[in-house]
Amino acid sequence: MKVNVRVIPPDREQKLKAGDNLRHALIEAGIPLDSPCGGQGTCLKCKVRLSGVSRKYTQLEQEKLSPEELDEGWHLACQVAVEEPGEVRLPEMEISRAKASFGLLGEEIPLQPNVRSLPFELSKPSIKDQRADWNRLTEYLEQTASGPVSIELPLLRELSSNLREWNFSGEALVVGNEVVALDPPGSAGDVLGMAIDIGTTTLAAALVDLATGKVVALDAELNPQINFGADVISRIMYAQGAPEKRENLQKELVRGLNQLILRLCRNSRRERGRIFEATVAGNTTMVHTLLGLEAKNIALAPYVGGLNQSFNLSAAELGLQIHPGGKVHIMPSIASFVGADTVAVILAAGLHRSRVPRLAIDIGTNGEVMLATEKGVLTASTAAGPAFEGGRIKYGMRAVKSAISSFQAAPAMNYSVIGGGAPKGICGSGLIDLVAELYRAGVLDRKGRILKPAEISTGALAKMVRVREEAREFVIFKDEKGEVALTQKDIRELQLAKGALRAGVELLMKEAGVRADDIQEVLLAGVFGNYINREKAVTLGLIPLFPLEKIHFIGNGAMDGALRALLNLGERRQAEKIASEARHIELSGRSDFEDTFLRCLSFGD
Repeated sequence: MKVNVRVIPPDREQKLKAGDNLRHALIEAGIPLDSPCGGQGTCLKCKVRLSGVSRKYTQLEQEKLSPEELDEGWHLACQVAVEEPGEVRLPEMEISRAKASFGLLGEEIPLQPNVRSLPFELSKPSIKDQRADWNRLTEYLEQTASGPVSIELPLLRELSSNLREWNFSGEALVVGNEVVALDPPGSAGDVLGMAIDIGTTTLAAALVDLATGKVVALDAELNPQINFGADVISRIMYAQGAPEKRENLQKELVRGLNQLILRLCRNSRRERGRIFEATVAGNTTMVHTLLGLEAKNIALAPYVGGLNQSFNLSAAELGLQIHPGGKVHIMPSIASFVGADTVAVILAAGLHRSRVPRLAIDIGTNGEVMLATEKGVLTASTAAGPAFEGGRIKYGMRAVKSAISSFQAAPAMNYSVIGGGAPKGICGSGLIDLVAELYRAGVLDRKGRILKPAEISTGALAKMVRVREEAREFVIFKDEKGEVALTQKDIRELQLAKGALRAGVELLMKEAGVRADDIQEVLLAGVFGNYINREKAVTLGLIPLFPLEKIHFIGNGAMDGALRALLNLGERRQAEKIASEARHIELSGRSDFEDTFLRCLSFGD
């Protein structure tokens, strides 16, 4: 049985299945709904206002929603079942494209791509030379190609007529050793490739001219899978035991990638049909969901997924909208929670070539730690969670318009808002700034507790602390339209993320027998990592007390690594070597992990 429900925005009638969870039904209908907790009722982001529907509140809604929200008819979509016709109003959502950046592109990468345009000029058939057309072409191409070449049947069907129309000359587009396209002589068509980083939160892609190695366009998109949960575990849980849900995740991811490809080509005035290869980096779960693989075993001890090796397939198999004969190269992973994105960061940063201790931290929903030593590279994964992206934070939001992005407590309270105007929430970099500054100003103690107003020495800051049902909050902004505050629960969420990441750093250093003084360089990777304040990160104890001059930002190192693998086959082979030789340290199996993690929850060093 279907129920007619009008959804505003986009102000259209939807037929939703009676009995379905409203959050799930809206997402299935293609209506974006922010729900980073994956429908667990903890993030409070999936608020909807019901009209024309008489519905009781669940106990969870009564506990979590404010009296004003309850009076106005707001519900949590994850707590609502579709039962009768009515109207569902969604809150205003700030739609913004994600940020994309490169970090290490100053280093020139020698061109040796897997895609080549090979000109040919063949002798014409005769009574004395009756070689078949494909035989004639392969014998010519194999003089310059490394080994035998192949061709798919659809292109083979066009070969004979093309050769005669072009007087037996032209250009063969070869990916690896497969001829995927034929161009007429002198066509000078683009030969393009894509480097793609599939992040849990953000999809980033670069469109590259493979004839010159130049990046012609760069863009990013929020990963549309975020509707199914902000972290990989939420998405694994969503797809567990249901092939059709696994297919939903795969289709949503490919849809996001195709939107990105289309926008890149439009902005650079290039044709999608001239993209012949894509290299892909991403964490292991994202790679599994891209390929439609079962990922549930990644989350279960002993944490073994279906694929860690590199993998090559056709773009058509994925539904990726590039040249029909185009290929996709999935970079290799190290372990179930240390994926191809980590391999790409190691490749881009040259950690595998380092002879001195160097530390790299990829800060995001999933935190990866990499330590280069003279004996090789050690890696570990930490379950940082979505706090760094604003997830599970009461007024948390992504780095879009109206988000507080930086904060200062002394000599006077001041903050920056993306796009200016009144703030509506706090993004990840703003959260780190805010908590670090309040800790330094004595509003928070070392254990993260918001102090009572009488315990705070700065009167102006003491006035910003509000006590509500014995829980304390720090109110940053308030007017007649709304407020933005930092709650005690928000601080605990940040502490969990910070504690996990810092514990990973300390345990890798302990495993390698490396002290903080031995570390020659600390690299902060990831789009989010590129925007945090180094000094505030050290103040919080997010990273050990390294001299600030040793700490460098490298932007999206995973994208840089994917680009290297696209432009140079030697780099692709180096990635294989990194994945096979890196030593992964499983933190959950260590007897000292819990004590280290608990100690690292405190602020300061």
